[in-house]
Amino acid sequence: MFKLKYAVAGLTALIAFQAPATAQDKTGLSTAKTPKIFDDVLQCRAITDSQARLACFDKTVGTLAQAQQNKDLYVADKQAVQEARRGLFGFDLPKVKLFGDNDMAEDVKSIETTIKAVSQGPKGYIFTLEDGARWAQKDGAYMDKPKAGSKIRIRRAALGSYMGSIEGRVGFRIERLNN
Repeated sequence: MFKLKYAVAGLTALIAFQAPATAQDKTGLSTAKTPKIFDDVLQCRAITDSQARLACFDKTVGTLAQAQQNKDLYVADKQAVQEARRGLFGFDLPKVKLFGDNDMAEDVKSIETTIKAVSQGPKGYIFTLEDGARWAQKDGAYMDKPKAGSKIRIRRAALGSYMGSIEGRVGFRIERLNN
């Protein structure tokens, strides 16, 4: 029973992405949209009889594990979500509330990474970053050819545009390419 409590606590920490201000129902559970299968696990906490509670946890955690194995349910921690958001930086995507009402709230405003490769593009250079993302210089401003291994910082600028700066030098307009 002792190990089961910690397993359920771990599952709760991995799956529940809820804002601190989400509403709660009479049982104290969040009313944010979470999968029913996860809510079923949380409902087991309200059972006072320890044998019945253990049976409930065994059943619902088994169902939860099966859903994850069948890829009906994906489990991600906050760090994995932030890495995914960082990987999508620069794409013009619609606002999709995948992880609750606040969708982790932290918008990525800039990235700092390493250039893996540089090639010539129509308006300047095309940069392939260490994570495979491709960005293109779009303002045609002259600069010495950057070298692979150089550090680049890309930040959001005005009106949905982006600015890049290599090794702290003068910035230039840049856009994300669809790989």
